[in-house]
Amino acid sequence: MADCSVISVGSLSRLLALRAALLHSAGCAVFTTTDPQEAEAAIESGSCRILLICYSVPSEWRERLLRAFRKNSPTGRIIAITDLPVVEPPKDVDELIYGVDGPEVLIDAVRRKAA
Repeated sequence: MADCSVISVGSLSRLLALRAALLHSAGCAVFTTTDPQEAEAAIESGSCRILLICYSVPSEWRERLLRAFRKNSPTGRIIAITDLPVVEPPKDVDELIYGVDGPEVLIDAVRRKAA
């Protein structure tokens, strides 16, 4: 999978580790963090084309990361992942996936190209 570089951000280390292992097995380079400053530094480097952000991230931090990613990676994709029901998909992300849908859904979302 060409150019599969992912920044995976969340507040639950165990879930992040599982997602990282899955994406590594699919051929992706993954930078995983629960730390806001580390996430912002990785985003500012502009080296990743996908931001995978868990809805366990507090909303203020999530909004800051989304703005930074759009600024530093304008052709990149933002994928939000949640296990909670969502009435209306968020407008600030490119795709919303449900973690309970299984690993194939995550891999497929990461493989899709920016529209």
